[in-house]
Amino acid sequence: MKARIQDIFAVLSRSFGRESVILFLRIWLGVMMVYHGSDKLFRSFEPFTAHIHTFGVPLSKFVGGFVIFSQFVGGAMIFFGFLTRPALICILLTVFSAVLEALFFLTYDPFSRKAELALLYSVLTFALFITGPGLYSVDSFLSRERSPGHEDVNHDEWRKS
Repeated sequence: MKARIQDIFAVLSRSFGRESVILFLRIWLGVMMVYHGSDKLFRSFEPFTAHIHTFGVPLSKFVGGFVIFSQFVGGAMIFFGFLTRPALICILLTVFSAVLEALFFLTYDPFSRKAELALLYSVLTFALFITGPGLYSVDSFLSRERSPGHEDVNHDEWRKS
């Protein structure tokens, strides 16, 4: 049994294992953000902006639109790993504001459900910001350099050979 657990950790510590974990966390965060953003976008935009306004936030409709946009569109971008870090910055601003709301305006309890969930999303977002989108992402695909076998070919010389 001991050897099997060590084998599992050995596999997870390899590049494939780390990249798979980053992919899993990125997909999870993306799906959750799209879910929360779509709920606000399609069902409760006005109540959400009114909720923001109760805290004295100026331009509550603009701020509400930013939150919804960052959750819905940013979540989709994180899911696919496209422009991941800029999307994560928007998400981090959004979820950290939920932490501040929960801690200083609603419950004053860091272990309340709302504060705990917002803290969890904040930590996950920050961790993904540090690690980056990972190998299995659109960002990684777009940033790869061409392999040496696929360099630009001088077609005139190629035809002569």
